[in-house]
Amino acid sequence: MSVFAPVFGTTLSVREESAAPSSLRRLMMKSIVAAAVSLIFMCACTSVQAGMYLVSIDNKNGETILQQEYQVKELLEDMVSLYENYSIKVFVRTGVNFQYKRTKLLSHSYYLLVDNKTGVYHTLSFYGTKMSFYSEGAWALDANSDMSSYNMYLTGDNRWDVEEMFAENVVDVRKTLINIINKIDSDITYYYKDHIKNKPKVDNCNTALQETLCFKEK
Repeated sequence: MSVFAPVFGTTLSVREESAAPSSLRRLMMKSIVAAAVSLIFMCACTSVQAGMYLVSIDNKNGETILQQEYQVKELLEDMVSLYENYSIKVFVRTGVNFQYKRTKLLSHSYYLLVDNKTGVYHTLSFYGTKMSFYSEGAWALDANSDMSSYNMYLTGDNRWDVEEMFAENVVDVRKTLINIINKIDSDITYYYKDHIKNKPKVDNCNTALQETLCFKEK
């Protein structure tokens, strides 16, 4: 069972201006959003998929993220050599910014890598490179959706339903970074429901993080 299961919400709705929407309206909105997301993944039109990728994930397309993954690896390798200068936190958010709450199906997790000397931070997460059930996977640094959700969270605007995970634990920076580097080298395929289906030789953002995260012993 995924370690993220306890923080998943149980209701999915679009943000609404009206107060106290009825349970029926919430159910309808849940169905609409779920159907829209499924349609995006199943759509055969590559231009639609590409457009949704730019809107919902990053202003770089998936192919660019895949091509730049080696740069991510190089940065992580540099961080390993200076691991004592860094700290790592874990955050979870909604899958898309028009969700009201996280759900078991539509939740996304990412790392926050912090330079303890300068305060500079980066987000890091495992993404599919296409809006598809299966695609090549790649680790993306500072994806727009991750950075936007975290920066808004810092200002008190939590429309992404961001929550810090495992705040009571200290992440072992060196071991976690090495685990991520090994994941990059393994060329794991992305499968967006892997945290539910738990299939072999595939990951999504949640399972890739779960399998690389390492804590210091208390």
